[in-house]
Amino acid sequence: MKNLIFILLATSLTACGQKKNENMKTSQDIYTIEKEIKHFDNQPHYGAYISTNNCSFDILINGMPVIKYMDTSGSGLSGSYFPLNWNIATKGSQKITIKLRPGFNQNTNVLNETLHANSGVQIKIVKSMTNKDGSLGDEEEVKNYITPQKEFENKKVASYDGLKSFEDQFTFNAEVPYSINNLETAEVLVTKDEQKLKKLESEVVAKYNEIRNIYMQGTKDDLASLNYNKEKRVAQQLYLSDKDIKERWDNDYQFRTDSNLEFFDLKPIENYKMTFYADGKIVCLEKINNEKSALWGGFKKKDKDVVTTTYISLYLYRPKNSNKLEIY
Repeated sequence: MKNLIFILLATSLTACGQKKNENMKTSQDIYTIEKEIKHFDNQPHYGAYISTNNCSFDILINGMPVIKYMDTSGSGLSGSYFPLNWNIATKGSQKITIKLRPGFNQNTNVLNETLHANSGVQIKIVKSMTNKDGSLGDEEEVKNYITPQKEFENKKVASYDGLKSFEDQFTFNAEVPYSINNLETAEVLVTKDEQKLKKLESEVVAKYNEIRNIYMQGTKDDLASLNYNKEKRVAQQLYLSDKDIKERWDNDYQFRTDSNLEFFDLKPIENYKMTFYADGKIVCLEKINNEKSALWGGFKKKDKDVVTTTYISLYLYRPKNSNKLEIY
C-alpha cells in the first residue's frame, strides 16, 4: 500500500510539473508567433507626424501614451513620425488626446511658467498599406490637427496664451482588420480608496522587481514567458512576418547575456510615481524626474565607446477574473 501511495504521489507531482512547463513560453515560442496571428488582404498602418513649438507635451491615443516630451532645449519636434497601430485595438473611431505644458526658455535656461502665444502642436495622421514585400505603400492623409489659434494683430496666436496647461482631443477613423479585446474586460485599477491604491502599488512594484530580477539573474526564456502575450498582440497589430518577429525579439529586448554586449545593468526601482492610462485599466511606474519608465539602466555594446541609457516600457493590466497583473 505504501508503494502504491508513493507511485500515485509521484505521478501526480510529475503531471503538475508537466502542466506548469506547458504553460511556460520560451524565445522559440515567440519566434513562431506568426502562426498564431491572422494576415489580411488589406493591412493598413496608421502613424502621426508631430511638429511642436515652445511647449512640453503628452500625446495619447485611446488613453495610451504615444510620446511624453519634456522640452529641455526649446528645439521641439519637426515632423517626427510615430506609429499608432500599437494602440489601435479595433476598427472605428480612435481618440487622440493632447496635453500641453510650458516649454523651455533659452534666455533663462528654465521652463516657462505658462504657455506662450507661439506654443503649439500640429499632428498629421496618415495611413499606408502593407505591400506584398512587407514594405509600406504611399501615405494618405487622414487628419490634420493644429492646436486652437486666434487672430491677434493680424497674426494667428495660441488661444491658450498665458495658461499653465491646455488639453484638447480629436478623433479619426481607423479601418484595421483585426480586433483585440485585452482591455475590454480588464479590471479598472484606478481608485480613490487609499488602502486599495497602496495594495496595488505593492503589487506593481513587485512585478517590476520580478522583471528586473529576470533581466539581472534569469534567462531570456523567462522573459519570453512574461512577454509572450504582448509580443503576440504587437505582431497582430503590426502584421509582422516571422522574420520581423524574430528580429524584434532579438534586437529590441537587450539582455545581459546577449553576445554583442559588454555591459548591462538595471537600476533599483525607486524614486517613482504610479501612473494610470487607458481609463484606469493600465498602470505603470514612472520616474519622478523625467516621467520615463522606472525600469531603466544602461548597456554597452562591444563596438561602442559609450554606455547607452535604456528605459524599458512596462505597462500592466489585470485581466477579468484574474488576481495577477500581466504585461500589456
